[in-house]
Amino acid sequence: MELSEADLVWNRAAMDAGGPAARDGDRALAAMLRVHGMVCNGGFDHMLDVLSPAEVAAGADGFRYFGLDNVAALVTKASGADEAELDDLDAHYAELIPMDSVLVHRFEAVFSSARAGFAPVDGAG
Repeated sequence: MELSEADLVWNRAAMDAGGPAARDGDRALAAMLRVHGMVCNGGFDHMLDVLSPAEVAAGADGFRYFGLDNVAALVTKASGADEAELDDLDAHYAELIPMDSVLVHRFEAVFSSARAGFAPVDGAG
């Protein structure tokens, strides 16, 4: 099965931080996926242990880029939260993003409507 251009852009963001010629959309996707991976792996506490404040802020910006302002607010709020608040934020995140497909669908919608925000794949675009 051949991967779509959107699949290739997603994979480039996930594995290569958007690639060497990353555009705003590539960087936003990579940052969002980085934060999402950390939260899924061990919650907001884990995210804060592993990522720098700049990476957390970039992740929040990434969620905003894809129209997920409510999720961006959770990511931003986590930075100043105590342990009990982090547990609540984890639960709320799981309600908003119950499956990776939520992010996939948001990415695909933005990708199809604003293709110029993402670097070409293999000379395409």
